[in-house]
Amino acid sequence: MKVFFTTLVLAFVFSTSITAQQHLPTSEKKPLMSFDKKHISLGEVKRGDTREMEYAFENTGNEDIKISLVSSCECTTIRYPRKPIAPGETGVLKVVFDSTEKEESETVDIDVYLENIDKETGDPIWFILDYSFILLQD
Repeated sequence: MKVFFTTLVLAFVFSTSITAQQHLPTSEKKPLMSFDKKHISLGEVKRGDTREMEYAFENTGNEDIKISLVSSCECTTIRYPRKPIAPGETGVLKVVFDSTEKEESETVDIDVYLENIDKETGDPIWFILDYSFILLQD
């Protein structure tokens, strides 16, 4: 019975991973934006400290892109370009992290959504960036 159950679970996981690979977000297929980095390690941070960081990017596609939304947790404030970015132009996401309410170390995701739509699938185009920190306990 254990062997049957294990085989069933493995078959489900395998079929799910194949389906997921067929439907990768556009950002994984052909980037319209190329970031200088997708992860920033802040290292050790004291509770109550703030840290500033930047994610530079370039429009590497062949059409204007427009960022519709950049979201993260409440500890993160993000400023980003509101105007369309032409092919070859660059921009910067300016991020401020406030550790005041944090209880432990973690990695924080930053989701970048474009107004652009993947012409092949009709799906929204989005990217995931992140940063991590080690919270020093008082």
